[in-house]
Amino acid sequence: VSMGANAATKCLKIMENLERILAIELMNASQAIEFRRPLQSSEFIETFLKSYRDEVPFVKEDRILHYDIEKSIAFLNSFMVELDN
Repeated sequence: VSMGANAATKCLKIMENLERILAIELMNASQAIEFRRPLQSSEFIETFLKSYRDEVPFVKEDRILHYDIEKSIAFLNSFMVELDN
């Protein structure tokens, strides 16, 4: 199929965009949960957020978030690898 390679590269770009979107959503959700403290979520969510916060600190002041997004992507990738094992 002559269009197979084009479809594969487009699919890769879509997956990369989705990965970035999920990382940004994780950043926003984790910030929102921190604003709701001292309320707690489930044990799994709290453990997940604690390990996420070890990689990406809470945003207290304005800063360039590009680096946090990249760290979030790396965190999600490492988390998925752990789930596979």
